[in-house]
Amino acid sequence: MRVLIVDDHELFRAGLELLLKERFQELDVLFAGTLAEGLHLALAEPLNIVILDLALPDGHGCIALEQLKELRPSLPVIVVSADERVDTIRRCIELRAVGYVPKSSPPESLRVAIGATLAGGVFLPAWSIPALQGQPGPEPVIPPSPIPAPLSDQTHDQTHVSDAASLGLTAREFETLTLLVRGLPSKAIAVKMRLEDITVRKYISHLLEHFRVRRRTELIVLLADQGIKLGPPPLTEPAQDRTLSGAPAKESD
Repeated sequence: MRVLIVDDHELFRAGLELLLKERFQELDVLFAGTLAEGLHLALAEPLNIVILDLALPDGHGCIALEQLKELRPSLPVIVVSADERVDTIRRCIELRAVGYVPKSSPPESLRVAIGATLAGGVFLPAWSIPALQGQPGPEPVIPPSPIPAPLSDQTHDQTHVSDAASLGLTAREFETLTLLVRGLPSKAIAVKMRLEDITVRKYISHLLEHFRVRRRTELIVLLADQGIKLGPPPLTEPAQDRTLSGAPAKESD
């Protein structure tokens, strides 16, 4: 696994590397102290995941996340920030982050967050989930299937990975869900799956109906609440990401 840490505090970067390597010895960690450095590395290096601070000298707030996801749409991003406002967490989910960890969290929360995302899950602070689910109507639920019960920040199971059958999905729907969780927009998913955009939109519509939610952000919160993991994110190459916005589809279902 190759992880890029983008944070302007050298001591925090060093501490984070030590923390991660205590749990994940096989990690190869790269560092950047500014958004410009982070984007340069993201566009030059194959990576599995990025850990991103929102308060950078040259890219404060969600701008950094937005720019990173625009240039590397298939690269999962975990936000680590001192900002604990639910509105900020919600905005980062909308911008396709796969996790959000407040800097005030204990070290174990960060270990759990990284472990969850490296297993293909979503991590959100447990205290933020009720507020993020505070939309009108009944609370989203998953249809009966062998899925773990909701888990707290400290108890997410790092070993259980769901498959299409356990979630009641077809293989194509499960692949779509996996790419959606990693933060790819529908057009990029279509390119990745070599399908027409309209076919992918149908899959996404089926997924929302299946999980009884209305939007992608609600689905992401639900997956975080349930501790569902879909498999480790692969090593992604910058050159591959450059094709996701413009390559034509090759086939349709």
